[in-house]
Amino acid sequence: MRVRNLGSACAVVGLILASASQALCQSTVTIDFDSGAPGLSVGQTVPFDQASGGVTVQFSAPPTDPRAFSVQSDASTGWKLSQFAGKYLSDTDTSRSVLSIRFSQALTGISLTFATADTTIEVPSSIQLTAFLDSNSPPAVGTASARGRYISGDTFPAGTLSFNSGGRPFNLVEITIPFAAGGASSFFLDNIQVTTVSTLSRVMSSVSAASFASGGRLAPGLIASGFGQGLASGTASATSNPPPTTLANTTVAVKDSAGVERLAGLFYVGPTQINYLVPADTAAGAATATATSAGQVTATSAVVIDPVAPGLFTANFDGRGAPAAYAVTVAPDLTQTIQDVARCGTAPGSCVTSPIDLGGAGTQVVLTLYGTGIRGRTSLSAVTARIGAVDAEVQYAGAQTQFAGLDQVNVVIPRSLAGRGEVDLVITVDARAANTVRVNVR
Repeated sequence: MRVRNLGSACAVVGLILASASQALCQSTVTIDFDSGAPGLSVGQTVPFDQASGGVTVQFSAPPTDPRAFSVQSDASTGWKLSQFAGKYLSDTDTSRSVLSIRFSQALTGISLTFATADTTIEVPSSIQLTAFLDSNSPPAVGTASARGRYISGDTFPAGTLSFNSGGRPFNLVEITIPFAAGGASSFFLDNIQVTTVSTLSRVMSSVSAASFASGGRLAPGLIASGFGQGLASGTASATSNPPPTTLANTTVAVKDSAGVERLAGLFYVGPTQINYLVPADTAAGAATATATSAGQVTATSAVVIDPVAPGLFTANFDGRGAPAAYAVTVAPDLTQTIQDVARCGTAPGSCVTSPIDLGGAGTQVVLTLYGTGIRGRTSLSAVTARIGAVDAEVQYAGAQTQFAGLDQVNVVIPRSLAGRGEVDLVITVDARAANTVRVNVR
């Protein structure tokens, strides 16, 4: 059975045409609560702004309790933190667990010194950093996590959390602090060092527009997202299918391992992002994607072309969680109905899995998943699916045919999964796994 849903497919195409924002100049800047402007006083709560080295930083927390984070010092808290100096941001509130830090310039790297502990059990707690471009709407640029370690004589375990985006710009980070089940956690933050993006950078980082997997491994006919700086002088989205090879006086040429250079179709171009279609005849091996604007080379991207580079689009457009998909219920009398696989709120990034009803005896439910980098598979038998660690039948895997670069995979949900709830779904194409997504089986 092969099924299509133009609404779901068009939503994926909407992502491909999405925009990104322009970043600014390059430098390495240290943000310290003692030296920034305006000066901060002990007891001051978020939100507040501070500028250092030409970068303005805004600290904020969820509006439920903006006083959760406040500026403190060794003298005011009595905590001994040998890696810290002077003032730092302190938090001992259990009602929320996220600190947002927004920067006035785009970054490619961040490193921060922290201390944290679950105060009732006194063990190091892990913290997680998630980086975004412009807002915490997906796709996220990347994540990193770290755990503190005790230093002799210190009250709390301290550590350093670092994240490097590999050239992809970001200007917002959210730090998630877990809390102990049996008591409060404490969190202290000091000495943030950031690297801002260069407008002179000639590097473009290319990834699958579906999975956002790093490593620059693409495939012929794959929809790619290239991230960099000064890639184009304006913004434009394709209005035709297949997409044109020039948008806003910008082109991307892919030179393959055989030395053949071809223009890529362009879905979207902007100063910091270009969504492009890897030409179908691109030879396997090392390749280079070159962006040109107004006749001038703006960036190059070193990539590797494989026969397949499977990736699945997701409802939140971040390569994780609920897939961009739908479920077709086929009754014993062959009548078909559609079930949603995800439900979404009004806010970007709010999509969660929606329970899929497997129906009564004799009913078959088929998932239709959208992805890219799949059509080059050697055979249908080389495409496998596992849902909740249970093998599932793959009925179709190949081009979606209605939108350039968009692929489709149809998978039958095993009836043995009834009642399992939310489980992982893994698609493997020619021994290469796509990004793991989640489905909910009622």
